[in-house]
Amino acid sequence: MSRKYYREEIETMPKGQLQKLQLERLKALVEKVYHQNTFYRRLYDGAGVKPEDIKSLEDIQKLPFLEKKTVREAYPYGMALAKPGEAVELHATSGTTGKSVPVFATKEDIATWADLNARELWMVGLRPGDILQNAYGYGLPTGGFGFHYGAAAMGVLCIPIGPGQTERQIDMILDFGVTAMCMTPSYALYLAQKAQERGLNLAQDSKLRIGLFGAEPWPWSTRLRLEELYGITAYDEFGMTEFLGPGMTCECEVRDGMHAWADVFLAECIDPVTGQWVPEGKDGELVWSWLTAEGTAMLRYRSRDLSRLWWEERCSCGRTHPKIASIKGRSDDAVSIGGLIVFPSQVEDALTKYPDLGVNFRLIIERVRDLDRFTLKVEVKDHQLLTAESRVKTLSGQVAEGVKAICGVTPIVELVPPDSLPRATAGEAKTASARVEDRRVMA
Repeated sequence: MSRKYYREEIETMPKGQLQKLQLERLKALVEKVYHQNTFYRRLYDGAGVKPEDIKSLEDIQKLPFLEKKTVREAYPYGMALAKPGEAVELHATSGTTGKSVPVFATKEDIATWADLNARELWMVGLRPGDILQNAYGYGLPTGGFGFHYGAAAMGVLCIPIGPGQTERQIDMILDFGVTAMCMTPSYALYLAQKAQERGLNLAQDSKLRIGLFGAEPWPWSTRLRLEELYGITAYDEFGMTEFLGPGMTCECEVRDGMHAWADVFLAECIDPVTGQWVPEGKDGELVWSWLTAEGTAMLRYRSRDLSRLWWEERCSCGRTHPKIASIKGRSDDAVSIGGLIVFPSQVEDALTKYPDLGVNFRLIIERVRDLDRFTLKVEVKDHQLLTAESRVKTLSGQVAEGVKAICGVTPIVELVPPDSLPRATAGEAKTASARVEDRRVMA
């Protein structure tokens, strides 16, 4: 009989021992970054905190938060603990709203990353001999690499196809007897739709058993739909490029929250306004610290992801690591469209390049045939422009391409008369609620 756990001693470690390990690693890391990293030393000196002030896990609240803006100011090497030569791999966030956040990884970081992902793949039921089709992106962002390394570590054949090539994706699932897949849920829905157009029923015609989905919020109704379309058990997973995600959290067979690996990460849940801890199990914003990092230091990084965090003495699966709920959304002004995070400020930046456009616009996000549809309504400066059909068509196409170049998502552009869109109040001018109309209903 196959063993139940990939790393039983760690995955079932009692809560008290896990928290003791977290404290040991937290204290050691704070000591290390304070004495070896100029960025952190200045940050902590400015906050009036020293390494010796960290005596308990609660004392992590004495450390200042890392904000994305602060981290970007440290670009390119300010967050690094390892120099080139010590670090063997570099990943980075997309950088669509400014400089990217670089993540340096040592050999030990890569080994830990592979181990975390192997734990997750094992936890959802993969075993040596399975075949994993990996449709997450390979490149500077970490989406594809994590599960790839995990599969290799546990003896699972991984097909690194990445996103796109939809017809080829379908062929490979069928031709190679793929048993598990990982991708965004919205792309999985699209892939199934294309298979149906070819007269295929992947729930009957394939050997698929397991699906890992993440990178965007998805309701339970989508999970049920994916299971129906593919004949699989669908699991939620979550990770961030800043922490070499995926491999941070994943559901077990219970599928009541995602286990967050406490031996490597310390997760907090805060009130996004006050920054104070919220009671266990209450909604808040997740904050992460990477306790074992050798290449890049990430301590108290505000994710802006909204969720819940709680500990169980022991999940019915036998694991003891804390859980987070499925990501509900974000606490900042970002919106997820087709698995990509889009900021209204990005759209605003793209629109400034077109002198015929006004300053008011609105993003309308809808769910159509299980996929996100992004409509961008933009006011023109002169209503006379709208009488020139060819000019409207040309400008709309240019705007769509310009927005795609910055955001990665192509909108349906509608040019509308001046002053026809709702105007934001002074206090709302830069918030998502003023610029975004999200019509998707989370079931």
